[in-house]
Amino acid sequence: MLDITTLTLVLAVTSVVSVIGLLVASQLNRQIAAIHYWAGGLAVFVLGLILQASSPPLSLWLSAVVITQAYLVIWWGTRVYRLGSNAGQVMLVMLVSLLVQGVIFFLLRDSLRFSVIFHSVLVLVFSALVVREVWLLGLAQRALVWVWAGLWAMHALVYLRRTILYLLNADFIAAETLQDAVTVEAINYVEGIAFIYGYSLLCVIFTALRLQEKLRHQASRDPLTNLLNRRAFEEAANPLLAAVQRGAPPLSILLLDLDHFKVVNDTHGHKVGDQVLKAFARQLHASARSGDLACRLGGEEFALLLVDADISQASRVAERLRLAWQQQSLSLGGASVDSSVSIGVSQASGVADESLYTLLDQADRSLYRAKKAGRNQVVAAPEVATSVATTAGLPAD
Repeated sequence: MLDITTLTLVLAVTSVVSVIGLLVASQLNRQIAAIHYWAGGLAVFVLGLILQASSPPLSLWLSAVVITQAYLVIWWGTRVYRLGSNAGQVMLVMLVSLLVQGVIFFLLRDSLRFSVIFHSVLVLVFSALVVREVWLLGLAQRALVWVWAGLWAMHALVYLRRTILYLLNADFIAAETLQDAVTVEAINYVEGIAFIYGYSLLCVIFTALRLQEKLRHQASRDPLTNLLNRRAFEEAANPLLAAVQRGAPPLSILLLDLDHFKVVNDTHGHKVGDQVLKAFARQLHASARSGDLACRLGGEEFALLLVDADISQASRVAERLRLAWQQQSLSLGGASVDSSVSIGVSQASGVADESLYTLLDQADRSLYRAKKAGRNQVVAAPEVATSVATTAGLPAD
C-alpha cells in the first residue's frame, strides 16, 4: 500500500534537486530577478514538505501554511518577470498572506476535509494567477506560453479533482488523516513530481529567454542614453524607408546637435556633460510617438525619424522640441547649465534610389546651415520640396 510519508519524502527529494538547479541558474543569471523568486518558492515548498513529513508530532496546518506560501512566492516571481521593479511590495503581500492563511488553517486544524479543500482552492487561485502573468507578457514565443499554461492547468485540474472528492465523496469526507485518503493523495504526489521537473525546466527556459532579450536590448542601445544606437537605428529605419518607396505615407528625419557642448564639458566636466546628454535623450524620447525612432548617433548628435510625417509636420515637431529644450532649467552637479539645440530636417522623397544616408546627408546640410546662421534654430532641407514635387509630377517652386 502506498505510504503518504514516503511519497512526501520522494517529492521533497525531487524538489531539492530542482531547487539546487534553479539556485545555480539564479547565481549565473543574477540580473534576472524572477528566477530568485522561483528558486525561493521551491525552497519554501521543500520546507513545507519536511514539516508535513514530520506530522505528527508537528501539526499538519503548519505545513499547509508553508506550502501555500510557496505558491505565492512562485506567483510573485512570475509577476516580477512581467513587471520588473513595478511588481509591488512583496514583503507586505507575503506578510498579509501569511497572517490570513495562518489564521484560517489554524481555525480549520481539526478538520482535515476543510483544510484540504481550502488549501486546494488556494492552489487553484495561484495557478490561475501564474498563468495570467505569463499570458499578459504578450511573448512572441506563443508555444512557450501554451506549454507554461498547460503545465499549470494540469496541476490545477489535479487539485480541482481533489477539491471535488473532499466535497462530495463520503470516503474522503470521513478521512481523518492524509493516509486515509491515499488513493487521491497519491495522484497529487505523483503529479507533483512531474510538475516540479516541468516547472523547473520552464523556469530555466524563461530565464534564458529574458537574458537573450536583455542582450539584444544592450546590443541595440546607446549605454548612456538608452536610445537606439546607430546600427540599430539603421536596421529599423531602412524597412520604413523602403515602405515609403512602395507608396507608404512620408517619413522625415530630424538631425539634432547640442550647441556648444564642448564648452559644457570643458566648464563643468564630463560627468555633467553626460547628465546633459541623458536629459536631452529623455526630452527626445518624450517627443517621439509610437513607431518613431530616436537615436544617439554619437557624441552630442542625435536623430529622430518621424513616420507618417512630411517636412512641414516634422519642422513643427522640431521647433517644439527646440523650444522645450531651450526652456529646460538644468541644475546638474551643483551648477546651472544652459543648453540649446540646432536641428536639420529632411523628408524622404520616395524615389527608388534614395537611401537613409541620402536623407541623413540632407538633414546634415540643413543642420550645418542652422549652425552657421547662429545655432538654436530649425532648418529644413530646401531640396526636399523640389524633390517631392518632381516625384508627384508637380512644378517645383
